[in-house]
Amino acid sequence: MKKALSLVAALGLTALMSVNASAAPKPSIEDPVGDSNFVNDQGSGDGSFGDFNQADAGTVSDILAVTFWNNAKTLYINVETEAAPPAATGIGYRVRVNPDGAGGAHCLAFEVYHPGANNALTTPVGYLRDTCAGGDPVPIKIVGTQWEIPRSANEAFGKGKKLVAPQAQAFLYSGNESAGTTYPVADTTKVGTDFAFKK
Repeated sequence: MKKALSLVAALGLTALMSVNASAAPKPSIEDPVGDSNFVNDQGSGDGSFGDFNQADAGTVSDILAVTFWNNAKTLYINVETEAAPPAATGIGYRVRVNPDGAGGAHCLAFEVYHPGANNALTTPVGYLRDTCAGGDPVPIKIVGTQWEIPRSANEAFGKGKKLVAPQAQAFLYSGNESAGTTYPVADTTKVGTDFAFKK
């Protein structure tokens, strides 16, 4: 009897692991390790080349992957870096996308800033900025490297919509909670694959 229960438990665990593995979101952006160095298309940050020069100047500023996923109420973004923030120097991250039909403007930007010696922050802060339609910045909830944005914050997050041509940057951040300088850019990724809202 004990052997049968163990077998049932093992099969159940295997099935659960299979479901979780198949449900795990894949990164929309992937970027090489060891390429955070302020060169190539850093600064313009158009993402056409990314930063692939293997001359690493930082770990917290080195973007490895950006993953999107959602449920009915929330859009989640995870920015994976070589080492997790914070660092001695204040670092910021920007993930830019186009909503459906916006062309190549990258007019939706998710920006998160972490505290460091060169800024006046005491905790991470972040905002969704919409230059497509305008409006006030929307605060982003930050949980470690995961960002949480209410889907009600923008019509681009509706069921069946897509976030097109995602591209990410890491930059030095000087300023405070409401204003600052997002330059120089340490790491710029190539443009990744589109994300489609599934619910």
